[in-house]
Amino acid sequence: MIIPIVGLAVDAGVLFVLKTMVSASADAAAIAAARSLSVGLTIDAQKASATADALAFFNANMKPGSYGTKNQSVAIDIAESSYRTRTVTVTAQLDAPQYFMRYLGFNSTHIVASGKASRRDVNLMLVLDRSGSMKDSVPPAADNGAPCTTMRNAAATFVNMFAEERDRLGLITYGGSWYLSFAPSKTFKTGSPSMLSRIASISCNGGTGTGTALWNAYDQVSKINEPGTLNMIVLFTDGYANLVHANFPVRTASDTRYGYTTGYKQWSTTNKSYSGTTTCSSYSTSCTMEPSPCVDPSGNLYDRNAGQTTRNYTAPNWNPNYKPSPIRGGLTQAAGDTYSLGTGATYGLITEKASSATDVNDPIVSAAGCAFTTDYPGNNNSSSNRVYNNGNSSTPVYPTNVRRDIAFMPDIDVNNVNTDGYKDILRYSSGSYVNRKRVDRPMDVTGAGMNVADNVGILARNDNTIKPALYTIGLGSNGGVDHELLRRIANDPASPVYDDTKMVGMYAYAPTPTDLNQAFVRIASEILRIAQ
Repeated sequence: MIIPIVGLAVDAGVLFVLKTMVSASADAAAIAAARSLSVGLTIDAQKASATADALAFFNANMKPGSYGTKNQSVAIDIAESSYRTRTVTVTAQLDAPQYFMRYLGFNSTHIVASGKASRRDVNLMLVLDRSGSMKDSVPPAADNGAPCTTMRNAAATFVNMFAEERDRLGLITYGGSWYLSFAPSKTFKTGSPSMLSRIASISCNGGTGTGTALWNAYDQVSKINEPGTLNMIVLFTDGYANLVHANFPVRTASDTRYGYTTGYKQWSTTNKSYSGTTTCSSYSTSCTMEPSPCVDPSGNLYDRNAGQTTRNYTAPNWNPNYKPSPIRGGLTQAAGDTYSLGTGATYGLITEKASSATDVNDPIVSAAGCAFTTDYPGNNNSSSNRVYNNGNSSTPVYPTNVRRDIAFMPDIDVNNVNTDGYKDILRYSSGSYVNRKRVDRPMDVTGAGMNVADNVGILARNDNTIKPALYTIGLGSNGGVDHELLRRIANDPASPVYDDTKMVGMYAYAPTPTDLNQAFVRIASEILRIAQ
């Protein structure tokens, strides 16, 4: 009686240990297989890769014949278990040896265990900053390296971690303008052109229009409209979001503001021309500035009635019938990539959208859509020295004249996103545009750009239909990034406005270009962890 009792206890213990080992091995094999579903350019190749990895992982953890076991078999099933979700089921069987219980005729016990892991497919927009601060130094400096080249390589590694024909990936690149470099597609590795080839062709130049690029990435995910998938946006940047795309009103009234490059000559009512000492030629010097002397597309100056060739109005009595349409474009700061400069250059307007994947020069047009062969036409009644600039003219353009030509920063950008919010923006305290946001201070332009980017993050998080998760990567090699803004956009747990009721993302920081690949891999691993 003692032998069966002791034998049952010992053999039951052995069976429990073996059952635990088989179950753990099956779980590990299922997880490995789910992760391997991204390996291969076809669905059949991905299943073959997943099956091979499942077997390899199971056998590595539970070698056939180990611990006296026999007849070990492993079955792997890969199925579409629900909408855009694939489930890997690993079922293992073997015969476990009995020791004491052999005296009662039980030589072995059959053990069956299974493991299951799922992988949801991903819709992902990758948003890459290709601004001028990302440009590779020649030769590469020790503190700068080659950030543009490093970004391209890291982004390619990131893309290769996702599954062709199952995941859908797209690419937006941005500087002062944004471009849909690769429309969302499931053939992002094998398409012609492929997303990888688009990444390889990126060159870096221009401003940092983060908010508009982020909004367009969100728009692309929204248009896919697949609530059952994991919808993701991954944003990379190396600087402050210092540019705003908006419909800027043309300045038609006098006020006091900082100067610009070409200076300002007052209108002489006696000579009927612009003359006198050039003033307001410093970005840090204020003056009372008259309205923009730009012409509209038909060639009419601001102080004329339609069709007239002579001036009927003089400062400060500008033509009340002149009601120019707002001009769409991007306003940025050229004084430094920080949110701390009250004086300095503001610059624009920059075209909202690049015309091609290789268009990285961010064409500049003056605020009222015009440029002057000579900055002021004076009393010239002809239009021969006034050239309407549509972005293709070879006529010199003075991008700092934007300070003179546009009236104020609108309350919303081109996508109806608020320019107020996260950062404070100074407003004009007197003149015709009192309480309107200033456009002649770098700090306020950058503040508006950061507010738009932050507000796009809020907009995306509040989308309860597609529920996108946002991830951000910051590179700190050129003066750093605003860590708080990138945490806010991602709804990172370290964000001061973290909301655990919304989709949680992650902010990864790369202090130098050499850390960039690790940051991209960290984000990809987090996304795939959630997917599996």
